[in-house]
Amino acid sequence: MLRRTIVALLVAGCTVMVAQQPQQVQVPQLQRAGPTGAVSGTVIAADTQQPARFVQVTLINTAASNTNDQGAFRGFGGISSARTEVDGTFLASGVAPGDYYVTAWAPGYVPERSILQAGVNAGSDPAALLAQIPVVHVAADATSSVTVTMQRGGTISGRILWEDGSPAAGLTVQAMGTDTNVALPAALAAIQSPGAQTSTTTDDRGGFRVSGLPSGNYVVVTMIQGRGFGGIQRGAPMPPIRVYGSGFFHKADAKPINVRVGDERSDVRMVIDLHSLRTVTGHASASSPGLSVASGRVSLSDPTDPTLQLQGAIDANGQFMVKYVPPGTYTLQVAGASTTATGQFGNRGQQRGTSSTASVTSFQPLSQPVTVGDTDLSGVALTLTASQ
Repeated sequence: MLRRTIVALLVAGCTVMVAQQPQQVQVPQLQRAGPTGAVSGTVIAADTQQPARFVQVTLINTAASNTNDQGAFRGFGGISSARTEVDGTFLASGVAPGDYYVTAWAPGYVPERSILQAGVNAGSDPAALLAQIPVVHVAADATSSVTVTMQRGGTISGRILWEDGSPAAGLTVQAMGTDTNVALPAALAAIQSPGAQTSTTTDDRGGFRVSGLPSGNYVVVTMIQGRGFGGIQRGAPMPPIRVYGSGFFHKADAKPINVRVGDERSDVRMVIDLHSLRTVTGHASASSPGLSVASGRVSLSDPTDPTLQLQGAIDANGQFMVKYVPPGTYTLQVAGASTTATGQFGNRGQQRGTSSTASVTSFQPLSQPVTVGDTDLSGVALTLTASQ
């Protein structure tokens, strides 16, 4: 019996050994790559004329760019990358033969794609813009060299304060371009480049700095995000309140800042006066006798700025409130109104304390203009028509 057990273990052991032999394991074989070349070069910062250390270098195949062949970018020799050393030099090896555009980027400098977009927006000839990008020819088993120059971008910096003079710390700040973006031709659109930092966060002193901007016109915008600021439900996140320029809540009031490559605009000061925001209250009633409005969504939207939209809710008594409304003219809209109060139904849609056959009436959407002045607006009357 002992001999049989030993033999069985030995056989099992042999089986395991055989199963691990290479000739019995199906291992996928990688296809051998064709001959490749290399690209060496130096990246220079245009503003200092010094080598740029530890910056990203990207090589883009011109054939893929000319045909806008996205497949060529994804694994067929379309894009290669490298990083510069302490002396600003780089070496990209294993590059498929062909011609390549070479771009470089570091924080504070303008990504090549942004330079092209700004040029097209300004009416420059796309072919002339493309000709400004260095091109290197890569041959098999050879090393080609190239020099790349990075352009220092424009900078907008300053401070954001609350109306009491305290710093507005931890707010997201963005330099929003106001120029109309013209569609890029396919050859330019294929120039992929990393970078583009157009937003930041205010520090403990309310300070901010956005750099690497291409030439153009910009508006500084910050966003205040809180809970319960006009949310449909108590504690619900509100749509962010946007503040533009020197402290305007309406985008149309902000004056754009013109920035050129290399400019330093450090004089931006924004004061956010939350006390200037108003509250709009009122009552929704039904046009039909015997009906009462017990729920619904109320929104105020700026007809000239779709990003400015504030929300409130109709309660069981037909009352509604929209908070933190900047003075101005709005479109007031009501949607989803009915005779059933929010939260009045159980999990199966049955009204608590009633039978499942209880009648519920919905109301048609309502839209009407409303103007908010320098004081809170109360007594807004909404008359809703029952849906057929």
